[in-house]
Amino acid sequence: MRQSISYFAFLFSFLLAPLQAQEIHLDSLDNFLEKVRQDFEVVGLSVGIVRNDTVIYAKGFGEREIGKSAAVSKETTFGIGSISKSFTVLTLGMLVEEGKIDWDDRVVDYLPYFELYDPYVSNNMTIRDLLTHRSGLPEVSGGSLWYHSDLDRVELIKGLKYLEPESGFREKPAYQNVMFVVASEIVKEVSGMSWDKFLQTRVLDPLKMDQTTSLAADREANNNLAQPHIWDEDFKKVAIVQEKGDNLAPGGFIYSSAKDMNNYMRLLLNRGVFQNDSLVGENILEEIFKPQFLYQISGKPFGNEFSSYGLGWWVTPHKGHKIIEHSGGIDGMSAQLFMIEDMNLGVVILTNVSKEPASFLIKAKLMEWIMDDPAFDFYQRGLEFRANRFDRLREEAANLKPKPNTRPSLSVQDYAGHYHDRMYGDISINQLQSGELELSFSRTPLFTGKLSHWHYDTFKIDWEDIRVPDGFLTFNFDSEMNITGFSLDQDNLLDVDFDELTILRKN
Repeated sequence: MRQSISYFAFLFSFLLAPLQAQEIHLDSLDNFLEKVRQDFEVVGLSVGIVRNDTVIYAKGFGEREIGKSAAVSKETTFGIGSISKSFTVLTLGMLVEEGKIDWDDRVVDYLPYFELYDPYVSNNMTIRDLLTHRSGLPEVSGGSLWYHSDLDRVELIKGLKYLEPESGFREKPAYQNVMFVVASEIVKEVSGMSWDKFLQTRVLDPLKMDQTTSLAADREANNNLAQPHIWDEDFKKVAIVQEKGDNLAPGGFIYSSAKDMNNYMRLLLNRGVFQNDSLVGENILEEIFKPQFLYQISGKPFGNEFSSYGLGWWVTPHKGHKIIEHSGGIDGMSAQLFMIEDMNLGVVILTNVSKEPASFLIKAKLMEWIMDDPAFDFYQRGLEFRANRFDRLREEAANLKPKPNTRPSLSVQDYAGHYHDRMYGDISINQLQSGELELSFSRTPLFTGKLSHWHYDTFKIDWEDIRVPDGFLTFNFDSEMNITGFSLDQDNLLDVDFDELTILRKN
């Protein structure tokens, strides 16, 4: 009942408010984008804008890789992160239109091996549930399974049964990635082809999205590829090697360009038609863009009490306009896409840096211009946030000190051994010839790091890869001082929460 009332309130606000807006200042946009690039040390970015089924803007700025001369163009490919989810929804919508599936079909009817912690949820979760973040699991559950791991999509899905829920099924939203991987396997099961091939033949090829791919091998073969960038320990931008990401492509690892994404937005805004070719029915898109579950994207002015999640999209009414949007982020990449349905207007913003507010501030400035609303002016706050963040991180690092005059309970070699988490698998601590301890996760080479004593039975982790911030490992004991396992005190990575692991020593 609450959802029905909210939905009608959404429609009421949308229908009665005046439809007024200003034009985008295209003559000022180039200068603004270059200013953002300089102010926030954005290595490269690309922006595309469509209106009334016409491309009105598509440009690149900066470099594909820091310190190199290769320029970003409208054809340069970037990671679009979680905007990938909308492509998975679209492939499912095509099967719904063909009568091969229904949004409210049970997942287990297509994937009998699908299992969650609660048998009731396993047996009753529907395709619609997969796409609306209402499984009851904690935020971004399963990140330790897919992040830089060699697990394939089916192996990833089979590990989900060990994730314990934190709320009731369909009780409240909590953002997920892995459920979109489950959804993609339904496409594979029903269509008889991989999700990647279905996406390519049914979506990307007809839309002439020639620079877009869900496969790492194709991405890396592209000679116009933006490289991801992160901060090093001195807060300087450095390029990194992007992870393969194929196992999470349906939820977060499509790569695309501003030029290609313009075609995608034209399809979505033109009721499923692209260049007179109907790829998906208008009724399917209406369902996709319909509020399914109350889920506030952020505070005002970007979100409000009527903000909801559709199927793979956030939907918000704002002063008579229906805003459809999603952001995306992977290591070293950040993206924003928003569409204003009644204006037939869409914007995509792609950058090859992460942990910077640049893509958000570009979105905010465009919203300020479009809505003629200074409430969207966040630029100065963005600059202050960035400066304060650096100061805070430096202060936190300076204040982080071990307790003095402590020693470990055991000799170093006694901590070495084989450990295990029932969801993830094997994790080892080995003593190297140097005498140091080394932590390594069997399915994730990126999670390898040296251990040095910090205090008591806590060791500091110096991870080998720069994208993983230093963390801490504390050994746990039983009453007879036998090691039972260890716990990780680690800042969350990109959608990875180490608290979901219960790591025990193997006998």
